[in-house]
Amino acid sequence: MCLSNAYRKDDHSLLMSNTSRIEVDGDIIRLRDLFGSVREIKGSIVSTDFEKNEIEIRVDE
Repeated sequence: MCLSNAYRKDDHSLLMSNTSRIEVDGDIIRLRDLFGSVREIKGSIVSTDFEKNEIEIRVDE
């Protein structure tokens, strides 16, 4: 199983750890973790690094 941590682009703060699923609906990014918790963020995915298991997200305020 491959899990990643999602970080905010501007300050690299952790948005969600153990992210197992990402759904994108327009400018809404829905992150789901290993335990089923869901977090919705308005923004866009900037990059995904499979070696580091990191997702970088630009968050719209």
